Amino acid sequence: MTLRRFPRLLCLLASLLVVFCVLHWYFAATIGRVTIEGKFPPGAVLEVNVQNAFGGIRKEKVALGDQPLNIKKRVGTSRINAPAESLSLVFFLPNASPVPTSQRVINIYNVQIEQPFAGLTVISKRTLSSFFNSADFFGDNSAFVSLKGESRSAVLVNRVALPKASVIWAIWPAIFISLLVTLVVRNHRLRDLPALKDLSLGAKISSRAEFDAVNGIRGLAALLVLFSHAAPGFEAVNMGIALLFVISGFLLSKPFVLDSQRIYSWQNIERYLVKRIKRILPMYYTFIFIIYGLAYEFDTVMRNVLFVEASGHLWPMTQIFTFYMCLPLVLLLTSWLWRQQRWLPVLVLAVLAVVWHQYFSDWRPYYNGRFFKEFYLYAFVLGVAGAYLHFDIMNRPKKGILGVLGPWLLLVLTVVAIAWSAPVQPPGWAHLLIKPFFAKCVVSLIIIVLFLQFADSWAKHILANPVFKSVGVIGFSFYLLHGIGIDMAYAFQTQILGLVEASERSWLTVALAFAMTYIMAVLTYSYIERPFFGYREPQSDAGKS
Repeated sequence: MTLRRFPRLLCLLASLLVVFCVLHWYFAATIGRVTIEGKFPPGAVLEVNVQNAFGGIRKEKVALGDQPLNIKKRVGTSRINAPAESLSLVFFLPNASPVPTSQRVINIYNVQIEQPFAGLTVISKRTLSSFFNSADFFGDNSAFVSLKGESRSAVLVNRVALPKASVIWAIWPAIFISLLVTLVVRNHRLRDLPALKDLSLGAKISSRAEFDAVNGIRGLAALLVLFSHAAPGFEAVNMGIALLFVISGFLLSKPFVLDSQRIYSWQNIERYLVKRIKRILPMYYTFIFIIYGLAYEFDTVMRNVLFVEASGHLWPMTQIFTFYMCLPLVLLLTSWLWRQQRWLPVLVLAVLAVVWHQYFSDWRPYYNGRFFKEFYLYAFVLGVAGAYLHFDIMNRPKKGILGVLGPWLLLVLTVVAIAWSAPVQPPGWAHLLIKPFFAKCVVSLIIIVLFLQFADSWAKHILANPVFKSVGVIGFSFYLLHGIGIDMAYAFQTQILGLVEASERSWLTVALAFAMTYIMAVLTYSYIERPFFGYREPQSDAGKS
């Protein structure tokens, strides 16, 4: 063994030791399920509290007394599967309970504590008083806990009273994890991860400035949606969705605007549809399977797979997929109009958007599991109009006063768009003007066109910053997974950090949810989304969305 390899071996052994200690602690401390057998008065409730080494508490309530007092029954928690330093059982009986005071007695026959890696501990009547440490315990073997005159009583057992898991449970996982991490670190460069490598693809699929601008906008939209679901006071989802819808129409129509003859070829239309299917279905179907399939909600799975329903925050998917089908028809019309007059597509699309908003807003064909959503066709149509504006009419160098004021106008509009969504109360007249979703789509269109027009200006350092760009590249996965990230962030605060006052809407939740969602999205983009599509099209055929 050479001296050069010796430090590597030490690092491997050190990581193996650390992983082994963490896993051994986790396996030894894990509580699986708690089951109690006894007789309980009607209305009694058991609260099981599992406290970990960091002070986090996981709670679960179980109804005890739904049968007469003289009937013995067995009740238990769901699978807790959490590491525990202590386990407390708290009994409640409402003061308004019709049960006479003399009968407010809980008789315990045995308590079973299941530990996945250490076996099953059965605590019988004879050992109850010695096993549990509780100042509230009194009585003989026939009355373990008495609720006479009290609404609650608790018993507590420390983990030291429970059997320990064998070290064998931790040996193999520690070896496996250490070896896996070592091999990945030694044979995989972080900059080769597709989610990070794709940040430099601008020169291949379009201009670098345009590529950064598009991803900056998509990153901003995805973050606004995250803020709307996790930040205190934010209602940013409409602005974020407006940006996503408008930029989708913009990017999808780009290759057909650059070459108006493409739309008359079925081969090009077929290629466009196949690209769209490969772009969204792998990750979308994977998400549906994980969330609903693994929960055996097969009826929900089928409705979502067939785009009959888009459950919860998936509701934009039915809209986007329908627009995929409608876009060739829209482009056939605009291509014919463009041959008559270059401005006609923009004017007709603007009129179509206004008419649809005015007369078809009440048409709600899409079910998302709770309510029906209208078809926001006008948002996508405005995006197509923006593609004609940018790539055909305004695509020339900006000089003079417009070149100076343009980036400032872009920055002001972006700040205003975020302020609409933030806990900022605008004047009454302005609130009525900016409240409709249509207004947010119009502002989104202006932001997108201005940003692409001035993509080489100083504005790119603000709106195409590394955070926005990196989120924009993985934006689809980020949007799908952000709900899971928020749930994980809240669970981390309550069950690991032990923050009793933790809220699902706080800036700590935002920070943790962003980190967890970003990590998950990087992996799903790199190994689920990315393998199904490529950037082999010529520059005129670019436009990933």
